[in-house]
Amino acid sequence: MQSRPTFSRQNPSMIDKILSYFPPGIYPLILVSDPDGLLSGEEVLVALAQRGFTLVHEPDAILLRRRIEQLKPFSVYHPLMVVTAGEVNTLPYDLWQPGRHLVLALHTFFPKLKYPVVRSLAPEQLTRLSRVAAPEQDLSQQASIRFILRHVFEADLGMLRQPANLISWLNAYHARQDGMPQMVQQALLESLQSELAYRDWSLPELLASRDQFSAFIKEQWSTYLGQSTGRPVREERTPYLLNFGADPGLQDALPGLLRSGMLIPLSIDQPQHLPLWSRPGVLATEEERTPRRIIALQQHLTTLLAGPADAALWQAWQAIAYTWAELNNLWNSVGQISNLSKFLSVEQHQAQIHLQESIDSRFAAWLRQHYAPLGGRSLPKPHHVHHIPRYLAYERRGGRAGRVALLILDGMALADWQTIYAAWRPRHGDWNFHNELVLAQIPTITAVSRQALVSGLRPAEFAATLDNNRLESQEWAAFWGREGIPVDATAYMRFSPPQDMLPLALDSKRIQALCLVETSIDEIVHGASLGEAAVQASLRLWLQAISPRLEETIDMLISTGFTVYLASDHGHVEARGIGQPSEGVTVDTRGKRARLYRDESAAAVVEQSFPQTIRWGQDGLLPDNVWVLMAQGRTAFAAPQDMVVTHGGPTLDEVVVPFIRVSAAS
Repeated sequence: MQSRPTFSRQNPSMIDKILSYFPPGIYPLILVSDPDGLLSGEEVLVALAQRGFTLVHEPDAILLRRRIEQLKPFSVYHPLMVVTAGEVNTLPYDLWQPGRHLVLALHTFFPKLKYPVVRSLAPEQLTRLSRVAAPEQDLSQQASIRFILRHVFEADLGMLRQPANLISWLNAYHARQDGMPQMVQQALLESLQSELAYRDWSLPELLASRDQFSAFIKEQWSTYLGQSTGRPVREERTPYLLNFGADPGLQDALPGLLRSGMLIPLSIDQPQHLPLWSRPGVLATEEERTPRRIIALQQHLTTLLAGPADAALWQAWQAIAYTWAELNNLWNSVGQISNLSKFLSVEQHQAQIHLQESIDSRFAAWLRQHYAPLGGRSLPKPHHVHHIPRYLAYERRGGRAGRVALLILDGMALADWQTIYAAWRPRHGDWNFHNELVLAQIPTITAVSRQALVSGLRPAEFAATLDNNRLESQEWAAFWGREGIPVDATAYMRFSPPQDMLPLALDSKRIQALCLVETSIDEIVHGASLGEAAVQASLRLWLQAISPRLEETIDMLISTGFTVYLASDHGHVEARGIGQPSEGVTVDTRGKRARLYRDESAAAVVEQSFPQTIRWGQDGLLPDNVWVLMAQGRTAFAAPQDMVVTHGGPTLDEVVVPFIRVSAAS
């Protein structure tokens, strides 16, 4: 149903044109004025890194100077590119004088489209736009929006007049989690709201919220089943707006809705009396939903993983991460449900092992190419945990947040958040959740990754404290000091509900930037002796015993004018021991998944003895003299064959972590 972009074969893409300005091996120092963020796209960043460029985009003058000094000497073989949103002549003179100067302007790449519309697009959306044939004539603002809707968001306004097409499009749109600019979104809504078929639809909510869309689909499907069987599945709160029984397009859309998780099969009596097309969306009353969902998720992951690993973008890995987290939660629940394992065949167990191995190896390869380049791109959306403080400051400057509270749930993996969210969502209808994913700092140990999250700095900038978190309070205050907020208007504290009283900062109207660190999930992880299944079982107890006080704290923060952001510094993984190195004083930090060395040769010696390891260093984020040795796959530096739940390594489960904005529902 969806229209596909028309790709131009004659003209080079925007990325090709941008790269033509930066040939390798010619200029040691390039200063670029990039007010439209053309150098922030992932593909551009990776391509420039492959050409040897180190990019620095640092608006803080002091941090810029420090970063430049760390990178000296630069040369045509290791060129430096300093990027600014302003004019290049505002950069320090000792950079401006010897540097090559360039200005990148968005309107030169899309001259036939209105600049304000194109300027509103995210970097990856601009890349998609650049790959379609340009219009033959100059377009008005409305025509530019329609062009972008069709070619960037695959939204054909003519086809979306049909409810079945709109449902399929919304399902794909929310699965991509590809936010639409406000002016484009408004034009789409105005077009749809003029259609009689959508008179009773809450279109703004369906477009803005994945949760609202999923709830709508579930209620509509429940109503259809109730009408078809004469036995209502649940009390309905909305009118029946989708005619599943008479619309073949909606019937065709059913498998996609189930695969994406927007719809879950419902248990009914005698499902065999329903039409064949509806069977995937129903269960017999005695049938267990979990095995069917596991099989569907395994098949979906196989599809998502198709294609070359090095061509995948961060957005694609986010979709894989969400799906893998749901699959892991279900897989770990199998042992908790009586007789459930009999529903899963040997093929499903083999498929799970194969998927895990494939994801681990492909993600490790992707990190090698994409992790460091994304580390320099912090706005308008964070990509690494050390981007988060700067993003909070950006939200304050833009008026989207006033007082900010960063609540760090230490050790919370994406799978953990899915469990927590499933419990919190029905408890708090007065909360809005906006979910994002970011990359933890490698190595994913608390002393490194949580310190990066709190300080807003790369580990190279806190090299002296890579083995501890003692300075986090000062680092939090120092970051906000650079943003013009005095020390006594910031607060940092460890918070352990239900033992601790509610933070006193809640009563202080002076506090503008609050950081709360809660460590009970990390303690659950390190205390788990029976694997990830035990972590999930303990998390369910956590939701009963500890979470209510945490939720009360969030409620109070919201009621006192804070915008609350939840973040994690790392996830965790179940791993098997491969033995423990004995390197004496040559190692700085000993972890079960990662060990830090200040001497590359010392790391190399251990690597030779432990070939199931990955050596990581000189990524532009860690200090140049620090090397990390990480246990590969699902292995650990522990007694051979011992099972541990831990963190520090480069798996998807440890590196991709949730970042959530919680606000009052409007």
